[in-house]
Amino acid sequence: MSERGAAYQDVGGSGEAGDVAEYVAVCPLTPRLAADIVHLAGLRWDGDGWWEATGEAMRALGWRDDVETELAFMARFVTGQGQHVYEGDARFLMPFCEQYHVGEDLAFTEDQWGSLPGWTSFRGAGREDFNAHLGAAIDQFTQLLGPPELDVVVETPDPSGGRRYAGWRYAGNALVVGQGPEPLSFFGGEEARVCIGPLDVDERFPSAVELGAFLQF
Repeated sequence: MSERGAAYQDVGGSGEAGDVAEYVAVCPLTPRLAADIVHLAGLRWDGDGWWEATGEAMRALGWRDDVETELAFMARFVTGQGQHVYEGDARFLMPFCEQYHVGEDLAFTEDQWGSLPGWTSFRGAGREDFNAHLGAAIDQFTQLLGPPELDVVVETPDPSGGRRYAGWRYAGNALVVGQGPEPLSFFGGEEARVCIGPLDVDERFPSAVELGAFLQF
């Protein structure tokens, strides 16, 4: 976290009325959580019974299911740290960092991410801080799985500087860490996620431009 972001740490507040404030909120990956996700990447995420088997495995990790919160109404599980886990099209999707704006006329009129249990938000933080959290997560998986098969930045007009994706092939799946539009702010913010999805051993690894779609809900 940059000194600028740390100086403006603010959990659960939006500043003065009428202000537009930039925030970064994070529920960071610990080594323990990264190892648990690698364990889940060793399971089948397609075929008969994948839903039941993966659900049983996540409950065995102590994660809670049937979660309903304002920012996680479609979540299947919540980890012991507080990250919400979604599943769509036989994939595991877990956001762990958010960059967004809060203001009277925006999708977020209050700092809702920062108010979630296990999450910490930083008012005044920006892209540098967001990228640092994304890089730290990639480093966690690199320590467990070795260098990623693909680690690229795809240039985009927005956000400036492009989007970074790193991916590993593991036990018949792809494990990908990357970023994309944050859907709950009507795509006005950025979200960093971990994704697990099926990838046959003889199937080519998704290209850089395809990884963005791989990480979508």
